[in-house]
Amino acid sequence: MKFAAQMNTLRAYCATQQDLLDTLKKVADMGFDGVELEYGMLKVANQETLASHLEPIGLEVASIRNPFARTEFGLEDMIRQAKILKCRNVGIGTMTTAQFNQGAAGYERYFAQLDKITRRFRQEGLRPVYSLRNHEFVRQNGQWIYDKLLAADESAGLFFETDVLPLTRAAVDPPRIFAQLAGKMPVCRLTDQKIRENEMYFFFPEREECPLGEGLFDLALWADAARNVGTEWFVLGQNLCDRDPFACLAVSLEKARTL
Repeated sequence: MKFAAQMNTLRAYCATQQDLLDTLKKVADMGFDGVELEYGMLKVANQETLASHLEPIGLEVASIRNPFARTEFGLEDMIRQAKILKCRNVGIGTMTTAQFNQGAAGYERYFAQLDKITRRFRQEGLRPVYSLRNHEFVRQNGQWIYDKLLAADESAGLFFETDVLPLTRAAVDPPRIFAQLAGKMPVCRLTDQKIRENEMYFFFPEREECPLGEGLFDLALWADAARNVGTEWFVLGQNLCDRDPFACLAVSLEKARTL
């Protein structure tokens, strides 16, 4: 298994191109194999400069996350960027609220665009990676939106990135979802969650993200389940940290290596 740092965790340290390059070096020195990059973060850097910086410090790009809207207005630029950065897993975002709230008409428009994406990426040897969140587990007419997505002919060439945090918040069992995505889940975000100290309300305990091993999740079981279906990258990180983000990443990496 390979471990990638979720660079959104360190977004405060990536405001300029030089900041981003310096931060990537620190990530490499921590022992990560790669990084997961965000489209918004990449706007500050020249892509060729970034690519030439990554290889000498020993970092790969595990995946690039993009909003779905970019597939409609910047698909060729997504392909160009991925090739420069030697990244095979290219995030295409997630089905939007507007699309699934429009029912059949929204699905039709979404799947038409999805078919175009998967065909084009296949031509370039790239993987279009759908970011599975929790809204896909809303039921419509007794069926999860997630089930409709998997059943669609247009999704045959689609790959997935899962994140155990939104899956648990959707009250679904991560290993069950992993098993359904066997061979199509190259990237998995391993996250953890704890009950916030001193804010334990009787009915509604406050929960927050935390470094791996400091929370409630059965990480060993879920890591094994992901590995068994062919996951290549575990992405580690947090959207919010209660201490220095570099320290949080270090704790998570140390724990992940024991899994």
